[in-house]
Amino acid sequence: MKPLPRFSQSGTRQDGVVLVIVLIFLLALTTIGIFAARNTILGEHQSRNELEYQVARQAAESALRDGERDLRLKSGVAPPDAICTRGGVLRTEDPVISDAEFTDACLGGQCKMPGTRYVVAWDNATPVSGASPGEPWWPTSKGGVWSDYFRTKSPNTATAPSCSTFTGGVPLGLFTGATPMTGVARQPEYLIEFLSPSQDTSGDGKSFECPTTVTNSGVATADTSSTASTTQTLNMACYLFRITSRGFGPSVIFRDNRYIPTAEVVMQTYFHIIRN
Repeated sequence: MKPLPRFSQSGTRQDGVVLVIVLIFLLALTTIGIFAARNTILGEHQSRNELEYQVARQAAESALRDGERDLRLKSGVAPPDAICTRGGVLRTEDPVISDAEFTDACLGGQCKMPGTRYVVAWDNATPVSGASPGEPWWPTSKGGVWSDYFRTKSPNTATAPSCSTFTGGVPLGLFTGATPMTGVARQPEYLIEFLSPSQDTSGDGKSFECPTTVTNSGVATADTSSTASTTQTLNMACYLFRITSRGFGPSVIFRDNRYIPTAEVVMQTYFHIIRN
């Protein structure tokens, strides 16, 4: 009987090395795929966040412009499509800012706060019901008076408040008839603060007072050949307002049994009226 041939085990060792190499390649490809997927998801999140911010910023800008239009309204004249009318308010003509028009409760979105509200530090600020509420445009947890008449459980739906008694933020178009925005979780809104020298209680000279006299130079006569000129000083009432708006992005999250916008932008501008 012939003896059986003896086989070398070198082939078996070579097959094992190939398997290890293949597993390493599979692990490397899997890792690359995971990182690529994570980068894609991260890029989508960044793009979505930028979209949320841009929509909220544009909404806040629209509310600022709407607040400026509000300050130009005539008494008792309601623009087309306006829900509410500013009765008895002639800010460009009325010689006096009435305490009934601008209140510390921000009646109809028009605020006039005592000076003590403007010297409260952010860290010490409390809600309005607390001892030291802050400025009216701050969050409600810090003394803000935005209110939420137009916040509902469903986005983009609203119930108009009482035009004569509501307090807090003014939704876009409520008094001006501006077209409501689409693609936002909530309509943007604004507050109008009347700023006066009496609000400077710190004694550091940082009041909101603006000039009370205006000097005007011009030709003294209608005769174009005349070179004479005259200077006239006018005592003028000066009204300074601060408009604060906040806009919201398109997305919401459901929390505490209500929908909350995921993006919010706050903007401010100052509006100056001088009357003869």
